[in-house]
Amino acid sequence: AFGVTSEITYFVPREEPCEIWKVRIKNDTRRKRRFSLYGFVEWLIGEYFLELRIHNITTLYNKVWWDGETKAILGKKTASWEQGNIRPFEGLVFFGSNFKMDGYECLKTVFTGRYNDISNPDGLKNEALKNSNCEGEDAVGVLQHNFGLDGLEEKEFVFILGQTPKETEVQNESKSASLTGQAESKEKVKEILNKYQDVIQVRKELDAVRRDWQEKTSLIKVETPDKDFNTLVNTWLPYQLYINAYWSRNPSYYHGGGPGKGYRCSVQDTESILSLNPEFSKKRIREFASLIRPDGTNAVGWSLDGPWDQSPMKGQVVWFTYLVNAYVKETGDTNILKEKTPYLKDKWCEKGEDEGTIIEHIYKQLDYSWNDRGEHDLPRIGRGDWNDGLDMAGVKGEGESVMIAQTLVRALDQARELAELINDNKKAEELKDRVKGLTEIINVKGWDGEWYLRGFKDSGEPFGSNKNKEGKIFLNTQAWAILSGIVPKERLKKILESVDKHLDSEHGLALFSPAYSDYDPELGRIAMFAKGTKENAAIFCHANLFKIAADLALGRGQRAWLSLKKIMPNKQKDYELYKTEPYVFSEYLIGPEHPHLFGEGAFSWLTGTAGWAYMMATEWMLGAGRDFEGLKIDPCLPPSWKKCKIRRPFRGATYEILIENPKGMEQGVKEIWVDEKKIEGNLIKPHRDGKNHKVKVVMGKGDR
Repeated sequence: AFGVTSEITYFVPREEPCEIWKVRIKNDTRRKRRFSLYGFVEWLIGEYFLELRIHNITTLYNKVWWDGETKAILGKKTASWEQGNIRPFEGLVFFGSNFKMDGYECLKTVFTGRYNDISNPDGLKNEALKNSNCEGEDAVGVLQHNFGLDGLEEKEFVFILGQTPKETEVQNESKSASLTGQAESKEKVKEILNKYQDVIQVRKELDAVRRDWQEKTSLIKVETPDKDFNTLVNTWLPYQLYINAYWSRNPSYYHGGGPGKGYRCSVQDTESILSLNPEFSKKRIREFASLIRPDGTNAVGWSLDGPWDQSPMKGQVVWFTYLVNAYVKETGDTNILKEKTPYLKDKWCEKGEDEGTIIEHIYKQLDYSWNDRGEHDLPRIGRGDWNDGLDMAGVKGEGESVMIAQTLVRALDQARELAELINDNKKAEELKDRVKGLTEIINVKGWDGEWYLRGFKDSGEPFGSNKNKEGKIFLNTQAWAILSGIVPKERLKKILESVDKHLDSEHGLALFSPAYSDYDPELGRIAMFAKGTKENAAIFCHANLFKIAADLALGRGQRAWLSLKKIMPNKQKDYELYKTEPYVFSEYLIGPEHPHLFGEGAFSWLTGTAGWAYMMATEWMLGAGRDFEGLKIDPCLPPSWKKCKIRRPFRGATYEILIENPKGMEQGVKEIWVDEKKIEGNLIKPHRDGKNHKVKVVMGKGDR
């Protein structure tokens, strides 16, 4: 437009704490022209939620100025005031470039004008900026560069936005130490800016970042008849997994973010990334273990400032067992079970052992949940389980959760497997007995006649029951009845038919039905949301993946595929309706009981769906699953998929697996060939030789 081509690329380098903007400007005409280029940033400089609440106060702490020594705009607050804790501001924020500055601005009101905003700022109406520094006002950073371009000439420019890393800062309340810390921070700013003055260096770093992400996301590759499935699994799911694993639930267009990571979500993210990065998962296992108290409870999460408070939600304890079990199956590393890590000692649990082995941490968590049971002998729900919206169901300490009971059965059984691995036979027998006992309790106290209850309120009244006017049937307790293995064969058909009848729709499975229309103080905020949104009967993608996993466990490949397609971000039929990104999973789609938004996506990125979808796609559908003894091959496919491929690293070797399905089976392995040699069964023993191995799988009735 206007005879000018402009392009901007944003990226974060691999090491430095900054964001680089690479700008390309081309004069598309044949005459020489003059331009002014402006880089703009509006500074927050502080704690986000505090700035929202008392911006009129925190603004008075702002100090932003042009610094001739670093040739950049620098900024800080006079002090940090986070959660009432006043301390010296750590480091400096900076905004620099690789060109000679012809003007700058640090005051927002001067740049925009008193009655304008950034869409039409006064600063662009004048030839030069005012060169104002900021002290105690709303702060911006604006850099101006005037330049000329001959006809058809183009140039590239670089802006660098960042904050000095914590390790360079001196955290001391004395003035001299504060000045020393600022001097060290300025040196770090100069170091970063100097590195990226050369556009060639910027291009090299951008190429390196691209290669880095390519390596991270391409370790596992799939090839199926469905191109959308391939694109999602090969590119976008691994990327979403890494973002979730690194940042938990912070990056979002829907939430303001937060200072740390939640325990339950992060544990699931870590399990799902195991096949891509087992070393990262091993490090995280140690972190999670250190958040478990001697009494078996755990902190709800953690940040750079340390562990968070006690979790009032009782369903958090099971996920760590799943992670450790999966880690040992992926790596074969049983030594981690005997590795000692500290317990969390805080005001919630001051007594008990200082440290224990990883498996002892697991035992304590499961013992806590096993012993914390209510009137119906089911685990107490507290302020919620997987479903955060059930925050009043057990506020008096009596409410119970059938879902926690089901997930606990699975965790107890997986802990039994780990106990047997290290010859802890007495504990293994105890865990086996607990699995049997709790299974019987669920099938007596948790069965409603056509499906499983969701739980009991503090009053003892069931919810998720046919007796209820609203919230009659919940998806999760039907899916987890299958995943935990507690459902008797004669009930299986009933719960599957009930799910299809009451919960399925063109956009996926509702979390429950019917939606709540009025607030129920014995359930909580689940009944406060509009019908079909959030926890009030939305199509929760995470819960849909639980059901998809259950279908795959039953060998229902076609049913699993049909359900997955409905919630896949790149298979939506109407993107004007869906609205969210077509490349990452949303937390939910608005459910069928909403009056006019049924099918709209919401809360993208912030979901454990990505992790479960990746595990289902690679390990359950394409069947390259981990097991203690090796790689277990057990595909479960839609019958129309006659040929598929998956390449997957496993314990020091890479397996290129070709799946042939000539008869259109959903499940069943007839024969497996490894490096042109037929093997017995469907378990490939680890090679650990650093080589690629060709595997051919023929589906049909046979060894499985």
